[in-house]
Amino acid sequence: MCGIAGYIGERNAPGILFDMLKKLEYRGYDSAGVACFSGGKVIVSRGKGKVDEVRKKSRITEIKSTVGIAHTRWATHGEPSDENSHPHSDCTGQFTVCHNGIVENYKEIRVELSNRGHKFLSQTDTEVIPHLIEELYSGDFETAFVSMLKKLKGSFALVAVDSNSPDRILVARKESPLIIGVGKGENFIASDTPAVLADTKKVIILEDMEYGIVKKDGVLIKRLDTGIPVDKEVHDIKWDVKAAEKDGYDHYMLKEIFEEPAAVKNALRGLENITATAKKLSKYERIYIVACGTASYAGQVGRYVFERYGISAEVVIASEFRYSTINTVDKKCAVIAVSQSGETADTLASVKEAKNRGAYIISVVNAVGSSLTRMTDDNIYTYSGPEIAVASTKAYVGQATTLTLLALSVAKEKGKITEAYQNEILDDLYAMPDKINSILNSREKIKKLAAEQKDCKSFFYLGRRLNYPTALEGALKLKEISYIHAEAYPGGELKHGPLALLEKGVTVIAVCPNDDLKEKMESNMQEARARKATLLRVAEDGEFTVPVCDPVLSPILYVVPLHLFAYYLSTSKGIDPDKPRNLAKSVTVE
Repeated sequence: MCGIAGYIGERNAPGILFDMLKKLEYRGYDSAGVACFSGGKVIVSRGKGKVDEVRKKSRITEIKSTVGIAHTRWATHGEPSDENSHPHSDCTGQFTVCHNGIVENYKEIRVELSNRGHKFLSQTDTEVIPHLIEELYSGDFETAFVSMLKKLKGSFALVAVDSNSPDRILVARKESPLIIGVGKGENFIASDTPAVLADTKKVIILEDMEYGIVKKDGVLIKRLDTGIPVDKEVHDIKWDVKAAEKDGYDHYMLKEIFEEPAAVKNALRGLENITATAKKLSKYERIYIVACGTASYAGQVGRYVFERYGISAEVVIASEFRYSTINTVDKKCAVIAVSQSGETADTLASVKEAKNRGAYIISVVNAVGSSLTRMTDDNIYTYSGPEIAVASTKAYVGQATTLTLLALSVAKEKGKITEAYQNEILDDLYAMPDKINSILNSREKIKKLAAEQKDCKSFFYLGRRLNYPTALEGALKLKEISYIHAEAYPGGELKHGPLALLEKGVTVIAVCPNDDLKEKMESNMQEARARKATLLRVAEDGEFTVPVCDPVLSPILYVVPLHLFAYYLSTSKGIDPDKPRNLAKSVTVE
């Protein structure tokens, strides 16, 4: 959540910074702002609204400047407003900062500084940072910056400038992502790689408790605790610039849904690594799958595939795992951490604690070089490419595919399935991209269904076994981007409460693969029809028509029409599906 950008070089900083913010807007779009050096001082322009709105109102693009920092906000402390927008400065205007994270002890710091005469203009926790630098400053920017960092509790990705030091930007990281894009005679700072891809594919990834001095011709990274310089690797990012752009689609979300066939293909690229990892995983008595949100539903798919072959696995929401389930973790456990960004705060905290207790840790992650990949024993990349829309789609498909492959491989290692059976499933999986494309080609039918349902106030999604997670994912997407009440239940739970809510005007979406539970799902659907609810089926002969596939792979295929349905229902209501209210792409604070 929140996007940070910085530039130092020879080119026009304001324009570059606004362009970078636009690429980071999926991280936050309550407000935005830019601060640049000009005439011996730092000029700040900020305000409530999306990046384009703030840019249109701002006159900072008219000044000539080659150094600056910028921010796009997802509100935590303080409502979205001009006053709460970043960047924030101290009383004198000498120090200006942008911050992502939460300063947990900001109240104590604010009271102390207020007693010393500091005046605060916002409700944010961030504003204490420049005032604290001001208070600690005695002539050296870096010294004051480091002293300030040591007083902060909580998480931060931070960029700061000093009007007396126009040749540098100071940066720091603790539990919130921050990268430096390395150019020729110029350098870039960002929360995520899409912001720098147009200018460089060479990046330095800051680790926790590191800070840095970024100049146009060099970058120096040091440890916060010791001040000792760190020799940092420069990573080459393989993503194409166009992969992070809309490429002619109306929204990133639609583009990413259309990339779901590629997500399956790309996940299959990791099969050799998955097979090697499965050999290690098969030796552990207990398997926990830990994730948040959409990734947890992909984890549920993995769990059901494990269980299908007689292997016990448990899915735990990361925010619960770290405070409860962690007490059961020891060296006999394996933890599979699933995350698109690899920066989800609760997932990282869970992994850190599980590792301390001796567990074997595997990541299933999309973002190469992310924090999660550097904490785990083995990494399985989904290779889905950059996902910009807040609501995850192709990453979910990549995760579900990867976890299915991993479960199959472990089952093979344990002798639960034969090699011939595994190959049979793999053959069907290699055919999956074409089957997904056939659903995408029928999108006009799904668009029509969405238009017919746009005024419905309540949806219930039903699924059983492997496709209960599909129902959960379908309902979540509808909630996220259409702001409509939607719940998901296992089909067998319909009589245990939800049936009381079914009536005319309520829509039930039933996920109905052609498997041994088909007749039981048919009974659930009859119960919905009897209460005059509108019934829509995801089935080979359903209102959402899907091709024939092996039931074990049905979650990968059957979710596609539900992603399209949520997208078209959102746009039919005039909502921007890329930027759902109150939500951000990566939840990097607790």
